[in-house]
Amino acid sequence: MRVLHVLTSIDPSTGGPANVLSRLARVQAQRGHVVRVITADDPATIGAVTEQMRLAGVEHRGCGPMHGPLGRGPATRREMEAALRAGVDIAHVHGVWQHTPHAGAAAARAAGVPYIMRPCGMLDPWSLRQGRLKKRIFLALVARRHLNRAAALHYTTETERRLAEPLGLRSPTFVIPNGLDWDEFEPLPPRGAFRAAHGIGERTLIVFLSRVHHKKGLGLLLPALARLPDAGVMLAVVGPGEARYITELRAQAAALGVGDRVIFPGMIVGRARLEALRDADLFCLPSYQENFGVSVIEALGVGTPVLISDQVNICAEVAAAEVGEVVPCEVEPLARRLATMLADRPRLAEMAARARPWVERTFRWDAIAARIDAMYEQVVHARRADAT
Repeated sequence: MRVLHVLTSIDPSTGGPANVLSRLARVQAQRGHVVRVITADDPATIGAVTEQMRLAGVEHRGCGPMHGPLGRGPATRREMEAALRAGVDIAHVHGVWQHTPHAGAAAARAAGVPYIMRPCGMLDPWSLRQGRLKKRIFLALVARRHLNRAAALHYTTETERRLAEPLGLRSPTFVIPNGLDWDEFEPLPPRGAFRAAHGIGERTLIVFLSRVHHKKGLGLLLPALARLPDAGVMLAVVGPGEARYITELRAQAAALGVGDRVIFPGMIVGRARLEALRDADLFCLPSYQENFGVSVIEALGVGTPVLISDQVNICAEVAAAEVGEVVPCEVEPLARRLATMLADRPRLAEMAARARPWVERTFRWDAIAARIDAMYEQVVHARRADAT
């Protein structure tokens, strides 16, 4: 099948949607699809990602540099129209609140190509409350029309679909989760490299791995760390973030008396990020909103139990599988649960033993890609049936 993916940015530092799409596109190419990806990135800034996709057989076009509040790429519409003329069976559009996804939806519709929109959690009530007036206007003038005209909406959890229901969107829906490249997790890196690199030794280690942003709940995690009865517990805040916000977090940690127990290694990729997750006694992501949380299943994929907030949309699945625990976005419950989990090592070991088999059964990209193929086939078949 000929697949066109449209996303504002494929830069891995922008977070989950970019990382998920780069992996999905490579897996689809390996499965024999003709895959093109169009983003509004400046080609000069993402050469490594573009080369990685090229080696996997994926064609990528960066149409930036972006400009304006909606991240408009000056050549995105032209590149989309050229790709559609070359032949596309289906367009998979990722995101809601920027220019590129809607340019892709409009171009696909004009070309008579069915398109699927993946909202990436952007229709969650928490997201809708951020810049509420602007989003309400954009939804009324632009986004609702393209969402309702989509051949389908692709959600990654049942929770995400449920949270979007109050909007009353009319398009059919599919729920298909994100996945992991299991080959990356087999074999696992040996334990100890991350601890050695950062002088952690045998101390208890909590790892947070995600984009360093206020919505990720670090403002809850730092005071929770300060309340732990074990004053030797370390926290590694792993991921990219704005320098100003990281400076604020360092200051908060110092004011709480835990400045010497919190490290900020920055963005870590590849096997190095697995080393960080593998060396953790516990992974923690207390986000105020998280559409899926790929880092959660990555932690579980290396056998590290997780503690996540009830606003991480995969929380019900994690709790049901008994591979982690779930707390509200409040400091005291988070601190209590951290202390309880870290004190009960036999229970952590039980969770760890269940984690890898559950992830392998549920989130391997090869199985997830097959489900996405089935979604594409259903959508394309329905469009052809309507045409006759």
